[in-house]
Amino acid sequence: MVGSRRLERLGSEVANLAGQALGDDPLVVALSGGADSAVLAWALQECGRRPRAVHVHHGWPGSDRMESAAREVADRLRLGLTVVRVDTSGPGSPEAVARRARYEALRRQLGVGERIATGHTLDDQAETVLGNLLWGSGLDGLRGIHRHRPGLVRPLLEVTRLQTRELAALLGLPFADDPANQDASYRRVRIRRALAGWERTLAPGIGRRLADLARLVEPDLAFLERAGASAKVERLGGSVRVAAGEIRTLPPALAARAVRRALRTLGEGYPGGRRDVEVVLRAAADGKEGRITGGHRVARMGAYVMIGAQDRPAVPPSVPLSMGRATRWGAWNWEAREHPGRPEAFPLSRWRQVFDARALPWGEAVVRPVVDDDRIAMARGGKRVADALSEARVPLDERAGWPVLEVGGEVVWVPGVRRAYRGWVDEDTMGYVLVEATREDRWKPVGS
Repeated sequence: MVGSRRLERLGSEVANLAGQALGDDPLVVALSGGADSAVLAWALQECGRRPRAVHVHHGWPGSDRMESAAREVADRLRLGLTVVRVDTSGPGSPEAVARRARYEALRRQLGVGERIATGHTLDDQAETVLGNLLWGSGLDGLRGIHRHRPGLVRPLLEVTRLQTRELAALLGLPFADDPANQDASYRRVRIRRALAGWERTLAPGIGRRLADLARLVEPDLAFLERAGASAKVERLGGSVRVAAGEIRTLPPALAARAVRRALRTLGEGYPGGRRDVEVVLRAAADGKEGRITGGHRVARMGAYVMIGAQDRPAVPPSVPLSMGRATRWGAWNWEAREHPGRPEAFPLSRWRQVFDARALPWGEAVVRPVVDDDRIAMARGGKRVADALSEARVPLDERAGWPVLEVGGEVVWVPGVRRAYRGWVDEDTMGYVLVEATREDRWKPVGS
């Protein structure tokens, strides 16, 4: 009877707290097999949701055990479960590599409109805030774990780990304890043990106060983010960039915030230490290169500061443009094929052009890098391709690797920029060729 009353009170409290963080989106539970995610899955059902579950197998010694627990929990709760395996052997700390691989795997499982729900608790929040303070991550670090991210929600940040374990036991959920949580080689485990010791001997309640601190600073940080949102952060693969001019003209506090936003993007949530921010600000101010935490290179390239910048890749050699199948040139994909008639409008777009087939004889069109003395024909005279790239605002550091389409020694098209006067379709055209050029490595804006 006592157990039943306790289950009813605790279950109601946890379900209510979880429900306050939910929107209307369909949810996918990141089901680790531990007590936290098991209780989260149960709580979502109590809130009237019908989640499905994904378990990520890290390939670690205890991963088979955690997969078995996740399957048993899913069976008990009648959840659909998908198990995905990830490679955690990449460079970097095992924790960071595993976290990055785990979230990438979870995002790949999302359907349209779905969000990932993770079982992070109040204790995880306190440990994160403390760890950020120890690493000197500044004001951003006090926010700790974000409650909401695009495609992500963490409904249990007001629930303690002790509550989830007790509730999981009362519910009879067959969870397991991850052996990695006892491995002191991991920084988070050492922080967890230190915080538990302080709770007992130094400052009882410190965990909850640290978590409360994260809640207190959240609206202030949101205001500052909006104030500094003019400094756009863009991502391409393992690099991010910010406009140097925007960083230089912002007030120092907002400039530092924009830099930390870029560092969070690069570091999967870690906003960098004081020295990391200073390295980026110095690169924006005077172009001096440097290195930040993780060995990432910071370099000024044209109008941008590149963080995690790689050495400039070799420019691909010239390749013939294949008709009827794809042509690969560096990060660009080209495709040329017969077009079934005269298009109604020209040009189709900056990246799709239709030519008179006589202007692109089979086997004579070549994709090659731009060179200094390239010119492109206009109605009267010509224009230097370098000037056309500049007018189209192609970043200076990208121009050497920009392709042109050449036929018979003449540049007939610079994709995304300009096509030559030669080759326009006219009334005498007997055949048409559609040419498309797309890049895989386009910079994408990053939200705040």
